[in-house]
Amino acid sequence: LSVRLSESGLPEIGSLCYKENRMEENRKKVPFYNQIEKYMIVSMFLVMTVIIALNVVTRFVFNFTLSWGEQLARLLLVWTSFAGISWAGMINAHMRVTALSLAFKKNPKIFEIIYLLGDIVAVIYGFYLSWQIFGVMILVKNQGQVLSALPLVPKWIMYLAGVLGMAGMSIRIIQRRVGEFRGTEQE
Repeated sequence: LSVRLSESGLPEIGSLCYKENRMEENRKKVPFYNQIEKYMIVSMFLVMTVIIALNVVTRFVFNFTLSWGEQLARLLLVWTSFAGISWAGMINAHMRVTALSLAFKKNPKIFEIIYLLGDIVAVIYGFYLSWQIFGVMILVKNQGQVLSALPLVPKWIMYLAGVLGMAGMSIRIIQRRVGEFRGTEQE
């Protein structure tokens, strides 16, 4: 390993510098649309935390509660959860049964086939569930339901998170698989 000084004057050790530089390059190359879920999760979680903290302070210090705080926090939690489901599809962290694939880990072809089948089932399930939630969303929208403490917010907005989250998971799994296929073909 070779040691040299970086631009900041700190010592750099051989391959560690290379890895850090490559990681920075990879971070720069990630398009915005691949980070939408991450930004949504962070921003909604931050707003939800502030609302809940404000609600706790008003309840225990001022002896009253914000009627809209709980419902808005719940709405943000639903949206955060479904954005996380979509993100999980992109980073290959969606739910699947791994016991069977781990049993065949020594045989890479069978292992990869089982993982591919798991992704196919997850994509079909995601689109199916998205379609089912869409049906419920349309029913709620046609009934004109609104959130009780937030009368300006229609209730179907909560169901829209499910539609987008489950469809997003399926699309992200397909996107990840296509990227893996293109990446292995180029090598």
